[in-house]
Amino acid sequence: MKFDLVIAGVGGQGNILATQVIAQCAIDAGLNVANTETKGAAQRGGSVTSHLRISDETIFSPLVPHGQADILLGLEPLEAFRHIALLSSNGKYIINTAPVPTILSNIKIDTYPSQEQLLADIQQRNLTGYFINATQEAKNIGDALLVNVVMLGAFSKVSNIVGDNVLLAKLLSLVDERYHQADKLAFECGRRLIRLEG
Repeated sequence: MKFDLVIAGVGGQGNILATQVIAQCAIDAGLNVANTETKGAAQRGGSVTSHLRISDETIFSPLVPHGQADILLGLEPLEAFRHIALLSSNGKYIINTAPVPTILSNIKIDTYPSQEQLLADIQQRNLTGYFINATQEAKNIGDALLVNVVMLGAFSKVSNIVGDNVLLAKLLSLVDERYHQADKLAFECGRRLIRLEG
């Protein structure tokens, strides 16, 4: 058994917590885990990409090779597009459609493409996946910082690597109790969005 995941977003979206939750679930199940993060120029607003590899055999590199990711979880559409080549032809993407321009875009070093063009370019690749507005759903719950939890809920609906109850329980064990109610709502919202899309 092997499972490769790439989570692409920008700083401040909770990419690393989402990776940690899934990794801990796999470790608790007795599986081998290797992961690494790459970070852009700025922690908040810079590019952040997590590679997570899970296997019942030895893992020799934490980096997911080109064309081998089982799931690409895109917390931000441009970052998802930049990493789409890592996705296997049999893999699935889950992409938050709400753009978050990076620091480089904001200071005009980099140009942020139109959202419509980005999504169209991804769709032209004949891959299977889901576009959801996790940011809007997180705001509806009351906190835009819940994007990662909405995306974890969506991930739990698409992947069978970790059970949804196990994933939610692990998330709640890693965050302060005062956030539990909002996290439960956000997680279930992500699951519901995939049901509506599918």
